[in-house]
Amino acid sequence: MQQPIKSLPKVTIVAPVFNDWESVKFLLAELSHLYSLNSLNIIRLILVNDGSTEECDNKELKSLFPISIIELNTNMGHQRSISIGLSYCNDHSEGENFIIVMDSDGEDRPIDIENLLVEANLHHNTIIFAKRQKRTEAMWFKGFYKLYKYGFKILTSHHLDFGNFSCIPSKLVPKVVSIPEIWNHYSGGMLKSRIPHKAVGTDRGERYAGTSKMNFHNLVLHGMSAISIYLDVMSVRLLIGALFCSVLVFFGVLTIVYLALFTTIPIPGWSSVTGLILITILAITVLTTFLILLFQLNQKNIVRYPPKKFYKDFILSIKSV
Repeated sequence: MQQPIKSLPKVTIVAPVFNDWESVKFLLAELSHLYSLNSLNIIRLILVNDGSTEECDNKELKSLFPISIIELNTNMGHQRSISIGLSYCNDHSEGENFIIVMDSDGEDRPIDIENLLVEANLHHNTIIFAKRQKRTEAMWFKGFYKLYKYGFKILTSHHLDFGNFSCIPSKLVPKVVSIPEIWNHYSGGMLKSRIPHKAVGTDRGERYAGTSKMNFHNLVLHGMSAISIYLDVMSVRLLIGALFCSVLVFFGVLTIVYLALFTTIPIPGWSSVTGLILITILAITVLTTFLILLFQLNQKNIVRYPPKKFYKDFILSIKSV
């Protein structure tokens, strides 16, 4: 097994996999090529098998560096698979300097790992995320993705323009796996944690094999998972917005009543009824949002456990290749 240049930072890569073993073979080939060129010092690759229903012959997974496969006992989804992989790295460190989180389908390009590492060395104690500069998805996907980003910004006042592809300094891993929110949404949880982070522009790669599993249904669930992390902030903003609209409608109705009683200006009969209906709707909205906010604040009294506390419950086995 070829030994890379010692001055290069040691890297562990965590990649979730679900029925995409053909892509994994291409990923291993690219990573091994970079390893052979002494561009990356990969000390291990951790594949988190997210309950795949398709079997894979481990003998076909060839690389120039060690591979570990964490078999999950059920399908958990990408976000939770990442949390489990990071929690495992936290408990079983191999002396790596950085941990790379990436997809195994080729859309996160291995060649961009070098750029993430360069930025990580320039910005110590900072998590470096890859931000897609150029997207190649269908137009409908791009459109809904933009709506999601704008909606997230309006509801949370934060700008989430990066995904899972990231470089984590090893000293920050214990903090990362102590964040309960990463269980539902890795990048959203990191954003809320206020751990220093920086986004670096990268291009989206093409899938090695097969088709993307990100459909409209999964896109909506992914977006809602990110927004749910900020449910308390979102509830406050919606409450303020509903109250503001209620005040406007209330004064609008008062104006209509004044014009009808004290002036000779003709007022349509349906205008007052419409105003009352709007007030009723807004009142219900305010009450509902207020109750959601109270529920969310009450949830803060409940201790939420981070992934590092329970991740082992979802591991079926761990194999070395």
